[in-house]
Amino acid sequence: MSNRTKKITMIALAVAINIVGSKIALALSLPIFLDSIGTIFAAITLGPVAGGLTALVGGLINGVLGDIFAIYFSLSGVLMGVIAGLLFYKKKLSYVHALWKCLIITLPASALSACIETFLFGGITSAVVTTVIIQALSQTALKLLGGAFVTQAVTDYVDKLVAIMLVITCVKHLPYELTHFDGKETEEKAA
Repeated sequence: MSNRTKKITMIALAVAINIVGSKIALALSLPIFLDSIGTIFAAITLGPVAGGLTALVGGLINGVLGDIFAIYFSLSGVLMGVIAGLLFYKKKLSYVHALWKCLIITLPASALSACIETFLFGGITSAVVTTVIIQALSQTALKLLGGAFVTQAVTDYVDKLVAIMLVITCVKHLPYELTHFDGKETEEKAA
């Protein structure tokens, strides 16, 4: 199987992981989204473009499958996937570094999500718990945009940290050929 085919297959798998995670989070009304595990996996193993593409395709498919909000929030996922790829791709994976890298990933994506929530949806999203928190915070000095940002920042940090820790654990335990697409295994077989 060619490297290109492997990469396309891994992106498709990552999109499927995003969709399944999203459906589980919606069904259980979780305060986190679980829709970025595949995006983080693609970003870590394939790079920033694959991370962004995974988020975009996953968001569009989730939108077609009934979560119309996912289409709009896929923009935030693309930003998150690109940043994750820049921070993790071809870098040593460390749980400790994941804590601060997650913050760097989360803040810009949360700011974009807060703007989408505020200006397009008035603080309403498909996540019931998040919507309730945003509406409550909108009645404070934070107002709607501030409440949306604080809520997004906290829930996104937890959501992305869970995804990053899970993916790092998986990547460390999966065979090299499933997580690296640099042609190294082909060179070793030829030698």
